Amino acid sequence: MEKKSMVIAMLLAFFLACGGFYVAGLKKGALLFIGTSLLAFVLVQISPSIAILANLVGCFVTYKWLQEYNSGAEAA
Repeated sequence: MEKKSMVIAMLLAFFLACGGFYVAGLKKGALLFIGTSLLAFVLVQISPSIAILANLVGCFVTYKWLQEYNSGAEAA
């Protein structure tokens, strides 16, 4: 198994909210995308300026999944 690039994952996660697709595949990536989209929608209703928190949550989850994937790739 080949390690995945952290730079690509973080760029996709921050700018396109698609880092989960790159790291974890279609199912988990879709769940992360839908979850962060719903969170962003709720936060925009409260205050548009804090909606960036949803994006940061998506980046954090992508980072954790990437760490798990790469540690498994090193072990294999």
